[in-house]
Amino acid sequence: TVKHWVNNNQETDRFDMNAVVSERTRFEMYYPPFLGAIQAGVASVMCGYNKINGFYACENNQTLRSDLREQLGFDGWVMSDWIATHTVEAIQKGLDQEMPDGDFFGAPLRKRVAVLEQH
Repeated sequence: TVKHWVNNNQETDRFDMNAVVSERTRFEMYYPPFLGAIQAGVASVMCGYNKINGFYACENNQTLRSDLREQLGFDGWVMSDWIATHTVEAIQKGLDQEMPDGDFFGAPLRKRVAVLEQH
């Protein structure tokens, strides 16, 4: 597992940090180490606590789906850092596993799926 995806550069205030980073900067400065791990066959990535351009790293559609999966070609598993998941919708934004419990991907997710299946 490589971690922490992405723009997680400090421990101070890591739960409240919002890294405002341009697309060019992400691709030129922050993604190359992750790309190397992807090309080496890494199977999982852990996202961090920080926000990236206003969205939590574990719920950031741009960095998880578009950048990591589509642009960099990662086809593995994305897990959250401990308690870094904030909503059920994270699963639609590219997160595969909530750690360590199922606060959002347990009963709340089952309930959401049941509602969607009724429509």
